[in-house]
Amino acid sequence: MIDAELRAYFGLSERALQRLRMTGKFPKKDALIGKTDSKAVDHYFDQRAGLVATHLEYDREAELAKENFSSEPRAKGRPRTVRQ
Repeated sequence: MIDAELRAYFGLSERALQRLRMTGKFPKKDALIGKTDSKAVDHYFDQRAGLVATHLEYDREAELAKENFSSEPRAKGRPRTVRQ
């Protein structure tokens, strides 16, 4: 999307778009074609609103969600192993 499309789609003023670009976290404009990836901008706003987990949150949730599909009871002091 070009800057005018970004401002219209997300309801941003020109100054607001400039300030977002200065943060360094906002998706960069492609220098060759002069456009910004609209999906990256959608993801940025979703992440900022808390709708998408950050990488650190995702890693922590993935670690907590690990499952052991072994049917054997786990002996104390012995790590779980998954048979293949």
